[in-house]
Amino acid sequence: MEEKKVVKRRKFNFLRFIVFLLILSIFIYLFINLLKRPIKNIIITGNNLLSDETIIETASLEKYPSFIKTMNHKVCKKIDKLDLVKECKLTKKWGYIVEINIVENKVLFQKRSTNEYILENGKKINNNESLEAVPVLINYVPDEVETKLIEELGLINLDIIEKISEIEYDPTSYDTQRFILYMNDGNMVYITLTKTESLNKYNDIKKELEGKNGILYLDSGNYFEIKE
Repeated sequence: MEEKKVVKRRKFNFLRFIVFLLILSIFIYLFINLLKRPIKNIIITGNNLLSDETIIETASLEKYPSFIKTMNHKVCKKIDKLDLVKECKLTKKWGYIVEINIVENKVLFQKRSTNEYILENGKKINNNESLEAVPVLINYVPDEVETKLIEELGLINLDIIEKISEIEYDPTSYDTQRFILYMNDGNMVYITLTKTESLNKYNDIKKELEGKNGILYLDSGNYFEIKE
């Protein structure tokens, strides 16, 4: 005759269950609070023309939302919509700090006739605020020549562009792409668009002038005429 197996029922451990619920509750509480932890500090770098406030408001970060819920790609997608923004990178750092690095499109010049600012990518924008250290194109330029001017100035270092006060279209019968650049230091520079990149040497040329002002011909001949 077979013996019957006796199945012992485990007693419900109420204390252990309470401890489990307590630990789970603490974990959920901490997790929810972690999700709610706001950004403590926003650091903006690389911006010269755009204000920190404009970038923060565009990114919808002005109310310092949840640090964890702030998604890098979503923030930069919003900031990238700004015309002056070329690149955006967001980095989260210890201490609930968000750092946003901006690379701006170069502003090549402002057209006096329309007050539009022309960017290195050819885009034309209107800006309610006057931008500093931006050259002004003071006269009419044919469309095809202006397109070439934008393309060539895009190759010029920003620190050189910021030294230009005004740009004047000054064609001749043999050079329809000649311009005069009026520099902030009092010099004048003649350029032709086929040789625009030589303007990147302006700082080195200026050192050789030993403080003298005059007219620099970079369109032909590459020589300097001292002002009397």
